[in-house]
Order: sequence, then C-alpha cells, then structure tokens
Amino acid sequence: MPNAASSTECSAVPSVEAATGILLRQLVLAAGPLNVLQIGCPYESFTAGLAAAMSENGHGRVICCEPDTVRAEAAAAAVEKAGLGQYAQVRVGGPERLQATVPGPVDLLLLAGPPESFLPLLKLVEPRMLPGAMVVAHGVRDLQTLCAGFLAHVRSSGSGYVSLPLPIDGGVEMAVRAA
Repeated sequence: MPNAASSTECSAVPSVEAATGILLRQLVLAAGPLNVLQIGCPYESFTAGLAAAMSENGHGRVICCEPDTVRAEAAAAAVEKAGLGQYAQVRVGGPERLQATVPGPVDLLLLAGPPESFLPLLKLVEPRMLPGAMVVAHGVRDLQTLCAGFLAHVRSSGSGYVSLPLPIDGGVEMAVRAA
C-alpha cells in the first residue's frame, strides 16, 4: 500500500536518466524488494529514486556502496533532501567490504559503477540472491568490451539467469535469477 507521503517525496527526488529511472521504479513497485544493493552511484538521483519507490511500497531499504566520497555525499544529500532517509543509506566504500553488512538476501542488485567490475561484484553477491532476484546493469551497451565477461555470464544458457539487453540510457542489462 502506498505511503501517504509518497507523492510529496517523489516530487522532491532529482531526475535520473528518464528510462532507467522509470525501469527501476517499475521493478521496485512490481516486485516489492526488501533489500536493494546499489553498487556505484553515477547519478545522485539513482538512490533517491529507488528510495522513493520503496516509500511508495511502504517497505524496503536501499544500501548504496560508493567508493567516491563526493558522489556518495551527493547521493546521501539527495536522499535526505527528499526525506527518504528511512528507505536508503549511502555508504562510502567498496562493495567488497560493505555488502556483508546488507541485511537479508539481496532482491535487487543495481550495478552502476565501473563496468569491468560488474562480473566480480555479481559473483560476490550471488550467494545472497534467491531465485527471482533481479540484476540491473547500467551503461553496458556503450562499454561492452569492459563488461564482456558479465554479459557473457548472465546471457549464457546455463548461468541461472534470464537476461535481456534494453536499448535505453547507454544500454541496460536486465537479468532475473532463475535458479
């Protein structure tokens, strides 16, 4: 059930690249994830947008791991400005160190950092992903050579994923864990 303050909170969220922002909102609203792990924050509004959708669902939390202090501070400020602090937390540091502190299984993994790190990060988080968990990798079309291993992994018939490239915002790979 939507939170009464959600329309106010959503209007305070800075815009993200339009199509990716809509996709992320749809995924959160449809699947109702409890734990979203965002790795990297190229746009401060990614975290706030995810938190706004969590707010509309009335539950869940986004943990954003961003190694760059300036980007992390900008994302945290966007979350606070939107009044969504109970739905999101931005942590400065690499996901290798921080992901173990994310509670429960990871229901949605947003990969928005360096594309060459997508496969190692997915492998790091995979043990905490149940069937039905979603992976959204941002910017894959424009940087295919840097994330070729990741794309081969999620697109492989034996990988345990059902994956689809989406021609939006520099390319988004949307994968769902099937097994």
